[in-house]
Amino acid sequence: MPALKPVRPATLFLIVLGATAIACQAQSALSVDQIVGRMQQARAEDRANKAGYTVTREYRLAPEGAPQPTSEVVAEISFFPPAEKQYAIVKSQGSARGASIVRRILDHEATMAAHWQLHDVSPANYDFALLGRENLYGRDCYVLQLSPKRDAAELVRGRAWVDRDNFQIRRIEGETAKSPSLWVKKLRLTIDYGVVNGVWLETSTQAVADVRLAGTHVLTSRELDVRRATLDARAAKPHQSRQSTGSIAADTAAWVAR
Repeated sequence: MPALKPVRPATLFLIVLGATAIACQAQSALSVDQIVGRMQQARAEDRANKAGYTVTREYRLAPEGAPQPTSEVVAEISFFPPAEKQYAIVKSQGSARGASIVRRILDHEATMAAHWQLHDVSPANYDFALLGRENLYGRDCYVLQLSPKRDAAELVRGRAWVDRDNFQIRRIEGETAKSPSLWVKKLRLTIDYGVVNGVWLETSTQAVADVRLAGTHVLTSRELDVRRATLDARAAKPHQSRQSTGSIAADTAAWVAR
């Protein structure tokens, strides 16, 4: 039996490189159904494994184009698995309307908590189409078209950016499938997600509403701090209660004028 010849380093490198290229090609050739399936799996695993945390979030409200916000509000929101969320307004300045709006947003989370499946980014609520791939904040993402299966203020007609490595949603952008209020002609949302201190969560939001008689107003939010929740967090005086898993437009849409 002839002796086997040793594989030269250059040859081995080419073999590994070729195998990697094949693997990458296979991943890039995923169908939209496969991408959505892996996205659903990633989101389900995140819900099942999510630990408790407390986030400090800042909200700003202003007419479109205004150099300064008319309201600034800071809220602390604590999540306790499997399905409890508590919050408190810790700072409010400017127009009193700001604190009222933020309370409505967080109250709406509690209302929608028991019905998160109705506004989840899933085949039950959306038809999906693969538009291509884009780089978002240094992450390679699949871009999916979101087409709601019904007209509802909790659903978004637009696009979702899905991380190509972990299949988590990085961004949702679009208009609500139905106006959340008779006073609002149109509501456009941009919601970004990411990891902060080991927690996958919403990191920033921009909601632009065309409000009848009042013009266009912009509400933005961003995370100031994220930390693991402790039992001491329960000792604070929360205003409301439960988690809204997977909500995209529902919580933000609640801020609009009535």
